[in-house]
Amino acid sequence: MSDSTAGGPPPEENEPTPQNPYASSPDPGAQPPQQPPAQQPPAQPAQQPPAQPAQPPQQPPAQPAQPPPAQPGPPAAPPYGAPTPPPGAPTYGAPAGGQQPPYPPPGGYPPPGGYPPSGAAYPPPGQPAYAGAAPFQVGDAIAFGWRKFWANPWPWILAALIFLVINALFNWISGGFDRFTDYRTDGWSDTSMAEALGLSFVSILLTIVGVIISYLIAAFYSRGALDETQGRKPDVSAFFRIANVGNVLLAAFLVAVMTIIGFFLCILPGIAVAIFSAFVYYFTLDKEQDAITAIKSSWSLVAKNFGSVFLLLLALFGINIVGLLVCFVGLLVTIPLSYIAVAYAYRRLVGEQPV
Repeated sequence: MSDSTAGGPPPEENEPTPQNPYASSPDPGAQPPQQPPAQQPPAQPAQQPPAQPAQPPQQPPAQPAQPPPAQPGPPAAPPYGAPTPPPGAPTYGAPAGGQQPPYPPPGGYPPPGGYPPSGAAYPPPGQPAYAGAAPFQVGDAIAFGWRKFWANPWPWILAALIFLVINALFNWISGGFDRFTDYRTDGWSDTSMAEALGLSFVSILLTIVGVIISYLIAAFYSRGALDETQGRKPDVSAFFRIANVGNVLLAAFLVAVMTIIGFFLCILPGIAVAIFSAFVYYFTLDKEQDAITAIKSSWSLVAKNFGSVFLLLLALFGINIVGLLVCFVGLLVTIPLSYIAVAYAYRRLVGEQPV
């Protein structure tokens, strides 16, 4: 194919490329259109928050130290005379749910004297009550005395011999003095008034000493019997270890005076005084009561259990008669047995258990 058919010869080097005649010819002075540069949003300067003035770090206000709540203590004991609440019963003001009940406000207790209720009054001072004590059997008391004596016989026998020698020696002294007094007052007509008064004074003094010795011997026996009922085997020295001696002697003296007066009043009142005073030594030695209180306590105790006490004393009286008939030797057994048996009755009637 020729060059003419091909649309003419190719342009020479550096020859402008022919333009399409049908295209609109551009303005020679016009600049080629320029594309506007892509607009970007203006960069916003980085804004920083305004600086806050430096403040010291704030700490939460210190809370005042509060002491731990006090734990409620045990409920206060009820006032004197107030009855004790039964176990498990809610105390005053106790809420439901087992919470600790609040304490009652001041003055919430009942007024003094409101308790105990009628029919359950407490015994007056100096008058111990033994209404709930267990009774005893006469046979049990005598059997207890027999068993305890033979479990520890020699201290009892030796103590009885010592008491017998003391009594015999004193009776010999007082008897000899009485004979001397009779000789001086009856055989001599010129006995002066001063001598007669002096002899009478000494005679009265010896009588008082003899009475005191008999009281002390009874107290020594009672002391040994109380030890036996407490499971202790007394030795000889234990009989002489007695306390509250002044009240023991005073109580024995008062009982002796009342008994003598009672014997002058047709005998029976004197026997009654002796029966009701059966436990006077035991109250003064064991409970260390004063003389008047011990007598009242013994009389009250016997009055509540008169039948048992009377039968016991009657049985012991018969036992000692038998001991007296056996050439007096039997008394070395029957007298200790009697004191131990009475001590057994005393322990039972005051609500204690002999061992």
